Amino acid sequence: MARPNPVGRLDNIIEQLEVLHADAQQIFNAHVDALLVRQPSGTAFGVLKYREIAVPAESALNYVAALKMLREKFTGEPYPGKSK
Repeated sequence: MARPNPVGRLDNIIEQLEVLHADAQQIFNAHVDALLVRQPSGTAFGVLKYREIAVPAESALNYVAALKMLREKFTGEPYPGKSK
């Protein structure tokens, strides 16, 4: 028995994750902005975000981008929704 095509489910997951990802990034950025105030001048936002968020979380994987790549492999076409 063939497995059902996962593209519709992937599209749904991608749409939901894009919203959640944007919300999470706003929270992370606000936290890093607050930390920047206490850092020596010249500390880069991206470096601080990586050090304070990605490293302790043990991942900086962008699940939205990963799912879009997987969908493109299934269909041969890029994700038709909003690009971020």
